[in-house]
Amino acid sequence: MSLKISRRKALAAGAVSAGLLVGSPSPKAFAGELAPVWGEDFLTPWSPPENLKRDLTPGPTPVRLSCSAFSIRNTASGPRGLTPEEAAKLPAPTLVPFGDQVKAVRDGGYTAVESSSSDWTKTPDSQIRELQAALKQYDVLFYGIHIVTNIIDPDPARAEANKQRIVTGIESAERIGREFCLIHTGGRNPKNKDRPHIDNWTRATWEMSVNAVKDVLKRTSGSKVNLAMEAVNCCNNNTPQSHVRLRQDVGDPRVKVCFDPTNMMHPGVFFRTTELLNLSFDLLGEDILYAHAKDSTWDNMSTTINEGAVLGTGNMDYETFLVRLSRLKYPRGLLIEHLPAEQYPICRQFLFDTAAKVGVKIYS
Repeated sequence: MSLKISRRKALAAGAVSAGLLVGSPSPKAFAGELAPVWGEDFLTPWSPPENLKRDLTPGPTPVRLSCSAFSIRNTASGPRGLTPEEAAKLPAPTLVPFGDQVKAVRDGGYTAVESSSSDWTKTPDSQIRELQAALKQYDVLFYGIHIVTNIIDPDPARAEANKQRIVTGIESAERIGREFCLIHTGGRNPKNKDRPHIDNWTRATWEMSVNAVKDVLKRTSGSKVNLAMEAVNCCNNNTPQSHVRLRQDVGDPRVKVCFDPTNMMHPGVFFRTTELLNLSFDLLGEDILYAHAKDSTWDNMSTTINEGAVLGTGNMDYETFLVRLSRLKYPRGLLIEHLPAEQYPICRQFLFDTAAKVGVKIYS
């Protein structure tokens, strides 16, 4: 589905689909009057409406599971945490054959994978053919390249280098036949793009993000590789509506979505994930190229929400999540991420069990 919805309609849809999910406090609350409808006298209605109903009718499309414990790499990597002296004593690391990498994905119980290597431009053609053959042999979907970088870094030189890294990633994805590169709109914190900064939600910062995405797309004009934009809680793209606004402001159909609802989490939606999920799928639809599976907990009186919970121990409505994925037109990858290695099998089993409960097929 192409995003043809207008910005006004998108915001209206948000109000209708999610009640006051992203709304403002009642004017009467500021005037000191009690609101006539329960919930309107709170600053934000953090509880779901009492009449909320879930449509768990599954679609026919299977979901392919992926896991960040597995990634296709085209460079060799040795042990981590070594001093230069220790590293110098080790033999040069060798690239794990692509056939072995893909087989490891299948042996781990997954049918989809991404790459954390952003530069494939110098990978020999013989190795690319080896990779394609292995993907076909083991029936694994290699969907795209995951690029974590800040395109609006406060340091102009770093921002330029980061944009060029994405350009290289797009050229690489095209060369090896991948559909998209995952990127973010970035942030103004000089230490880490994924930390908050007072300027992250200003109009000026939004325009920086839009112009940076436009620049990357202009440099790769003619490419069919899409940008799967991932929301990040403390940056300016952190709601379903901001995904719509980003595509409209950039004005390019190659702007798509990596759907990560946990990265949209804040106290106002923590207990309202059913509505958040439905609103997101209603607005973004087929522009969701793949999704991330995470969960979160809220454990104290502050508004700090902790990412990194084992799936099913947090508050994400995975029944609705899987059902909505199954209604899309073709199978999407669903990446389990940000957990210790020993917890991934638990999460994988949770997804299989939840899918079976609601009649969604997990590709196997």
